[in-house]
Amino acid sequence: MKRFLHWPEQCSADKVFCILVAAACLFLLTAFSQASSTRAPMLSPVSSVSTNGTMPFGFFNVHVNFSLLSKMERAPDCCDARRLLEHWFNIILTGQGFVVTNFKVRDNYPCHSACKRTQGKVKQISQSYVCKATVKTTSLEIPEVLSLKIKELLNDTYKEGPFSLYVKPEDVAVKSIALVGCPESFFVTRYNGNYSWPVTSPASETEVSCRKNPLQFAQRSCEISVELEQAFWKKPNATKCKLLEKLPNNILDLQDIKLTEENAQDVVQHILYLLPDARLHAEELEIIASKISDIVELADVSVTLAESVLAILDYILLQEIEDENFRKITNSILKMTEEMGYKVTYTERNMSVITTSLALLVLRPDPGLFRGLAFGIASYNRGVDLKISVQENPFRKALASVFLPKSLKNFLGIEYSDPDKRSKIQFKFFGTTSLFLDDSLTMERLNTYVVSASIENASIQNLNEPVTVTLHHIDQNRGNAAVHCVFWDFGKNNGLGGWNTSGCEMEYTDMNYTICFCNHLTHFGVLLDLARTEIDVTHDHILTLISYAGCGASSLFLGITLLTYLTLEKVRRDNPSKILLNLCAALLMLNIVFLTNSWLTSFNQTGLCITVAMLLHYFLLAAFTWMCLESVHFYLALVKVFNVYVPKYILKCCIAGWGIPAIVITLVLIINKDFYGNGSLSKSHPYSNFCWIQDNTVFYISVVAYFFLIFLMNTAMFITVLLQIHSVKTRTQKTSRFWKRGALQDLKSAFSLMFLLGLTWGFAFFAWGAVRIFFLYLFSIFNTLQGFFIFVFHCLMKDEVVKQCRVHFCWGRFRLSSYSDWSRSGATAGSTPKHLNHRSPSQALWSIHSNGTSSTFNADLLPMTSPDTNFKIGKKNCVHCVDYNGYVPQ
Repeated sequence: MKRFLHWPEQCSADKVFCILVAAACLFLLTAFSQASSTRAPMLSPVSSVSTNGTMPFGFFNVHVNFSLLSKMERAPDCCDARRLLEHWFNIILTGQGFVVTNFKVRDNYPCHSACKRTQGKVKQISQSYVCKATVKTTSLEIPEVLSLKIKELLNDTYKEGPFSLYVKPEDVAVKSIALVGCPESFFVTRYNGNYSWPVTSPASETEVSCRKNPLQFAQRSCEISVELEQAFWKKPNATKCKLLEKLPNNILDLQDIKLTEENAQDVVQHILYLLPDARLHAEELEIIASKISDIVELADVSVTLAESVLAILDYILLQEIEDENFRKITNSILKMTEEMGYKVTYTERNMSVITTSLALLVLRPDPGLFRGLAFGIASYNRGVDLKISVQENPFRKALASVFLPKSLKNFLGIEYSDPDKRSKIQFKFFGTTSLFLDDSLTMERLNTYVVSASIENASIQNLNEPVTVTLHHIDQNRGNAAVHCVFWDFGKNNGLGGWNTSGCEMEYTDMNYTICFCNHLTHFGVLLDLARTEIDVTHDHILTLISYAGCGASSLFLGITLLTYLTLEKVRRDNPSKILLNLCAALLMLNIVFLTNSWLTSFNQTGLCITVAMLLHYFLLAAFTWMCLESVHFYLALVKVFNVYVPKYILKCCIAGWGIPAIVITLVLIINKDFYGNGSLSKSHPYSNFCWIQDNTVFYISVVAYFFLIFLMNTAMFITVLLQIHSVKTRTQKTSRFWKRGALQDLKSAFSLMFLLGLTWGFAFFAWGAVRIFFLYLFSIFNTLQGFFIFVFHCLMKDEVVKQCRVHFCWGRFRLSSYSDWSRSGATAGSTPKHLNHRSPSQALWSIHSNGTSSTFNADLLPMTSPDTNFKIGKKNCVHCVDYNGYVPQ
């Protein structure tokens, strides 16, 4: 019988005769089987007969419900089920006369997943799936027998690694199907020639000779649609066939070549061949972009074609072209590569294309099992060794990574059980920055490579749970420069694209990395703010030491100043002294909180850190406010002079000096207490572990803007006082013999006012460009020593305080046995000064009195004058008693 059946294959007659003989043999064999069978007659499946005289085939549609158990931490998905089924089918059907030609797997909703524990120890995750497959058989048995045999084979348990597949007998359904082969087809092409495809059996492949190179063949498959249960032609594969005409040897001449599915691979490979000799000017770049655009318009893109396209882009980007014409195609390239990525056909869980500086990853996760997804660049050296990785949890260490939160599962097509209908996720990495030029940037530059994430057919905006982007700096941020988390805005710069900070904020940064939180998906990067670039490590350490040493010294001398004024009742009776006491108290508390900040931060207590940051903020604003009140008092004393009556003057000053900062702090806490917190810790900046304001907007509004207004007011008052002193000096000083002493007195007055009004804090506004380091040193020295200078000018160099100290604290020859109080702080408007011995230095004091309330002004700020000089202020005549400090000859 075997020889009889195989005889037609051995015949050397013409093909038609062989087919007729084979048909006759089949008829005789069928009749013999029916006559010898004891079973009841049944319908036979319609068989397909091949065109080359081989054995006929039978086809069956198999429907299987099965469960997939996993002992892994993650639940199995459709890819696991598909791979396990493929191995299982090959094992149980091999040698049985059956072949699975095609199959599809989908989730079995609503009983999709379940968890159970085995003996309370091992956690098993069970997923339920449905498989629909087409099985081809060459067996001559009747369909009923074959159906039962298939059901028996599929009723089994299969284990592989951590997965176990379970099928119950009642969950398997088998039926025979009648298939018609793919009909004869004529394929007309412009570049590869015309091809005629003969009638072909289902689940078979045929091939014809190439027109240009006949020794090679073009293939075409006749496949079976599992859903429609019918055969269909797949697209021809003519990649081995040469084009009828050679492509031009110039990129410019490719403009007239229409790119189609038949020549796409050849054109792209030809462009790669021509690139080394190309100039890559505007016209060539436009043609290349046009050809890539044509590829995107194709229905499907093979992995090989996608690799070639990315290889072209990789070569161009590595040339570091900085040209306006290149800027014009940036958005096009980004959009085309993304669309191409979604059109690439693949069968595995994911598809990746990696070149020397570009990486593309596309995957279709199971929405029901989506718990977050991270894409990362494991390693990369410019142009070599690019490695990517995907995992469910965020990367702890990667050159660049994007973590998508769990909430994005709603955008992945969770309503579909068929995985082919679900949305894909695409990640891209750009290992060069030449594509992302932004002409609008003046003081910033891109200091990281660019990574992107997107979801197919979805616009992701305003996420409640942010996307986490971690990027490694190209150049180490040794100066602790300000950084900005940005995304590529396609609409910026009149459609050319540019960087935008909207929706992204910096969560953490140090010398090597920056972590960003963004509420949308796109292309991400980090800009280095050159305008706010901080100093290097050496200067940072020196300035830190100066700050701590200066604050320590200021705290000591502020304490001495406070103790002196509180102990000596006669020196604190006037209003300027009382305002000075409050300013010293605010500065002392500011220094103490600053000095203890890092130590308190080391306890890692969130509540404690917020409290420390809040106190530091409060006393800083209080110090600024009392400096402002000093200038207000000078205005009342020098400009208004007369008819200035303020009831409860000091009380109101205290309410303003301590109350306004409290209001600001309260508002910040009400809006969000997390505006206060711990800064980033960097090994290169050991003192950066500091509790302070963490939000830039809050800092600029509540600190910078607050001080800027006070600085403007105090600067105006500083100039006014100096002009008033100069005016008084011009009208009262009749001789210029002692101009040197007068100049020193003016200099002393200016320095005293400058520290009292806090004008040295304004050095921060000048710390830019080439002189930045110089002004930072001035800022650190003068501001941290502000308390020391207050002690020098208002204790050490103030005669009244010195003499009171000699009266109360000194012994022996340094003690003053008798000291009459000549201070005019308590005098009335009609009082006159005591005439002092011209050879006895005394405290200069200018007393201005209003009805009911006394406000005094320290005459140390005035120039040398004669004690009995009459002068005018404004339009009113008045005799002001001005005592001088120092020796004036007769």
